Amino acid sequence: MTLEQLHGVWATEHDIDFSQPDAAIRQIPILHHRWWQRYTDERMRFVATKQAYDLLRHLRFEYYTGRIDDDVRKAKGWPPQPLRLVRGEVDDYLAADELLQPLQAKVEMQEAKLKFIEGVIKSIDQRSFLIKNWIEWQRFSQGQ
Repeated sequence: MTLEQLHGVWATEHDIDFSQPDAAIRQIPILHHRWWQRYTDERMRFVATKQAYDLLRHLRFEYYTGRIDDDVRKAKGWPPQPLRLVRGEVDDYLAADELLQPLQAKVEMQEAKLKFIEGVIKSIDQRSFLIKNWIEWQRFSQGQ
């Protein structure tokens, strides 16, 4: 699920129907379960993407430092590395690496999705307090 799709789903689920507080309270565990399920799914995608990124980053590090095995390099279809970089220079090359950048973007997108879902779950956790405060306000405003 994309971040935009998650935003759209939350936009349809975030409203609290104060006209029926009992129904709103019953909805809390359902929403909580649904969003925790989404969180765990996205967390697993994040872990897989991060592992793929870390593996490729290590291989590219070996490539740029000239320590990669020729068989591995040829299997990946990478040309011979003419430069012999020192460790301090490799980070600049890795940051600009055309093979790493798409994976880095996927890792960052997964992190953004996880942060968004964590925020949604916190909002769901606070619903019972919001409903309770609304009920107390209704009692107060009616002089009870």
